Amino acid sequence: KAVVSTQSTGRRAGVMCPEVVAHRKQLLLLSFIGSKGVPAMTLKEAVFSRDQLKSAYEQLLAGMKTIFTKCKLVHADLSAYNLLWFNGALYFIDLSQGVLTDHPSALTYLYRDCVAMHGYFEARGLKGVLDPRRMFAEITGFEDLPLSDETAFVTQIEHIQRQEVMNFKHGKESSDYAFESCFNESRLLHEITSSEEEEEEEEEEEEEDEEEEDEKE
Repeated sequence: KAVVSTQSTGRRAGVMCPEVVAHRKQLLLLSFIGSKGVPAMTLKEAVFSRDQLKSAYEQLLAGMKTIFTKCKLVHADLSAYNLLWFNGALYFIDLSQGVLTDHPSALTYLYRDCVAMHGYFEARGLKGVLDPRRMFAEITGFEDLPLSDETAFVTQIEHIQRQEVMNFKHGKESSDYAFESCFNESRLLHEITSSEEEEEEEEEEEEEDEEEEDEKE
């Protein structure tokens, strides 16, 4: 259920990602991204013009920011293999495996994603790519980070994350997202549970109808 809710959260916030078509226990069926049975290319496979590469990078930054600020999630495994390029749009896949922003290592995972994406676009020759630390700051909106010193930067985000987790565990509203992430997660899980219960009731009614028809015959 949590896996479904993270994927659904992304779609509701406007993130380009596959839609949950159906789910049953641990199995998740997502919408197909591609055309006529041919799947969309991953960033690893895609060939870009200069303008397309710039557009992909801008969509990446906007998507990561939305995922963090609105979905209260961190992808935690971004790479050229789980981003798709189709009809000029960038799609995030494997979002269902992301972590909530109140996870003890969420900021560390986000910085790792920034490092990976910086490496990809820089290697492709895109000009004006933000370095990982500035990319992190742009996505999170965190201020006063030591952007010129990587060691100090990592130490600072680890400190922020520890403080957020401690405040969360003690029931303090250290920031709006700590509360909202739990509220939204609970609401989505409630909706999913209700939907599952309705499906089960419908299946039971269908089985009862079939049994009644068999008895009549």
